Amino acid sequence: MKLLFAMLFTLLPALAWAHPGHGGVGLFHHLLDLAPAIILVALIAWAGIWVKNRK
Repeated sequence: MKLLFAMLFTLLPALAWAHPGHGGVGLFHHLLDLAPAIILVALIAWAGIWVKNRK
C-alpha cells in the first residue's frame, strides 16, 4: 500500500503547468538543467552509505 502511495505522489509534480514561456507541462521540464546536481547528490549519498556499511 505504501508503494502505491509513493508511486502516486511521484506523479503529482507532473500535474502542474510549467511557467509561461516554456509551453511544457510539469515541474520537471528543467530536468536536463538539474540532472548534474541530482547525479552528484546521488553519488555522495551512495558513497556515504558505502562507507558506513564498509565498517
